[in-house]
Amino acid sequence: MIARRTLPALLLAAPALAQGAWPTRPVTLVVPFAAGGNVDTVARLAATELARGLGQPVVVENAPGAGGTIGTERALRATPDGHTLLLGVESPLAIAPFVSPGTVRYDPQADAVAVGMLASLPLVLLARPDLPARTLPEFVDLARRQVDGLTYGTSGTGTSLHLWGEMLARRAALRLEHVPYRISAQIPPDLIAGRLDLAVLTLTSALPLLRDRGVRALAVSSLAPHPALPGVPPLASLPAFAGLEVLAWQAVLAPARTPPAVLDRLATEVDLMLADEAFRRRLEAVGMTPWRLPPEGVAALIRADAARYAEVVRAAGIRAE
Repeated sequence: MIARRTLPALLLAAPALAQGAWPTRPVTLVVPFAAGGNVDTVARLAATELARGLGQPVVVENAPGAGGTIGTERALRATPDGHTLLLGVESPLAIAPFVSPGTVRYDPQADAVAVGMLASLPLVLLARPDLPARTLPEFVDLARRQVDGLTYGTSGTGTSLHLWGEMLARRAALRLEHVPYRISAQIPPDLIAGRLDLAVLTLTSALPLLRDRGVRALAVSSLAPHPALPGVPPLASLPAFAGLEVLAWQAVLAPARTPPAVLDRLATEVDLMLADEAFRRRLEAVGMTPWRLPPEGVAALIRADAARYAEVVRAAGIRAE
């Protein structure tokens, strides 16, 4: 139920709503994480642009907790009148229902409808300064031979960062031990001091750590190299990981049963944002890759991510701690 409209229909429906039927008051954009992170940054950039297009303020509301599931549920349980939206990301929408089936009280497929994609960014595999592996092939060889396993830190169990680590371990029979942290800011001190062998961070979190700290980037999770990390290969460049891509993404969604005309107008506004070069540059300036994807594309992505993440969660026996 996540996708509802095609883009031609969106464009045709927009003028009817321009007469003021909706919105009639400020729109709330719920961010299921604390202020200051990359999800919050993208939300605030999008809110400013949406407000211009809709003619009403768009207020960002941070509702952190439980890996993003609290804010996600809060948004999806709101009155479906178009005045409450969700800044959705992959972990609470495509992973949490499988990692925490007893506590997640929403169904992304039944309770959400996609509006449009905003941006994505790759994950980065980082190594402690003195790890005896300087290249990606050397890391793979070391992780296969390490008797006790190499430790890798992420910002939590059941995140896309954690599952990327599980995927690469299973693809190439690597000995890796996951170390979950409450927040990503706790990881760099342990990595720099050598208390962790590896870390998986988003690109925006990894870049400051790579500046004169001795930490090395071994691979990115995108299929292509990233311009912000010249010389760092995609994990998928090795035959063992061919085709393996994991991206963090940010999309706009609404509660199910939001009126079709409202969804049409919202999707049109999001598409116009992503078509605007100035807005795209603002996203790129904070380390994000603009991603122009209509509602049906967002819905397909969530379904595909959910299917592959569910398989990893089942195979590895992952449950929220």
